[in-house]
Amino acid sequence: MTQEEREDWQSLVILAHLVEAGLERKTQLDAGIPHSHFKILALLAGADQHTMGLTRLSRALQFHKSRLSHALRTLESAGLLRREDTPEKGRAYQAVLTRRGLDLVERVLPLQDAFARDTVLAGLTSTEIRQLRTIADKINTNLDDRTE
Repeated sequence: MTQEEREDWQSLVILAHLVEAGLERKTQLDAGIPHSHFKILALLAGADQHTMGLTRLSRALQFHKSRLSHALRTLESAGLLRREDTPEKGRAYQAVLTRRGLDLVERVLPLQDAFARDTVLAGLTSTEIRQLRTIADKINTNLDDRTE
């Protein structure tokens, strides 16, 4: 890498870190749980019947099986979700968002939207935000292609 490319890369690394750190603080404050746990609840809230197989959930978040299992155990003990056998035969399980979990997501998502709008995206034009989305989509595709 050239010096300029290295500085560009470091800027992206710092951006990713600061956004994640800000979301962690905001989610702890608003929901009382880690942001990584909230992401599980938010995915379930958007899933059909608020239910998702554990393999699909793990892939969507790129969580190792043990990390997902620990998070699910914590969220289950808080009454925010439950684990069930899948309707298919085999040893597959699924996570199901409880009413309490859905209520938490519905309360916290608007607060996170405000954080995104008022803090992270503040001062950007609508054109810049669309450009950022295009760039983020390309980077996400690069990362998704590498993990398959």
